[in-house]
Amino acid sequence: MKKTCLILILVIFIPLCTFLALLGPIGDYLVVEDKLQHTDLIAAVSGPEYRIVYAAELYTRGLGDSVFFTGGFSEENQRIEASWSKYVATTHGVPPEAIETDDTAVLSTHDEAVLLKKYIDEHADSIKTVTVVTDPYHSRRARWIYQKVLGDQVKVYMAPVPRTRTDFPKQWWTTAGSRKLVFKEYVKLVFYYFRYQASSGAFREWLSQFDKY
Repeated sequence: MKKTCLILILVIFIPLCTFLALLGPIGDYLVVEDKLQHTDLIAAVSGPEYRIVYAAELYTRGLGDSVFFTGGFSEENQRIEASWSKYVATTHGVPPEAIETDDTAVLSTHDEAVLLKKYIDEHADSIKTVTVVTDPYHSRRARWIYQKVLGDQVKVYMAPVPRTRTDFPKQWWTTAGSRKLVFKEYVKLVFYYFRYQASSGAFREWLSQFDKY
């Protein structure tokens, strides 16, 4: 009997405990957060409204000279997201003259990084550092693609929205929504590596059809 219990512990209990212990790090790996500091520009990745609000808060705390929003027309929301972001930011204390927008339609985080680069290139003398605001689970991929697109001339700092204000709790495996977020984000990390790093020519062009996902 004792031998059977020991076998059950070794075969079931220990692997289960090991798996549960790894769940936290699996979610934490996706999160990249730099120490908050003043930068020349605060750029919020388009998405949930709490990203806009947090970017506005960082500005009002004196952590940026201006704020940049992207986002074209949304069929779902029936509005131009960049303009809506500007409106929300002004209701949270950011003066209109401190807000820049680009309402070009985008399909991906990469597209947004390209729009930001275009804006920075037009103001190269005054923008050398940028704080990127996004969701915690999205921050590792966002940092990689923003730094890749912006190049060495611009330093990127990540300021993800605090987890308590998002749908990504510390114990992400406890809700179906956050489990889905983690799974999809790991898939996107792999996709981004092949889409923007390990492919070229016809293969890269073929991969582009999946950008909208």
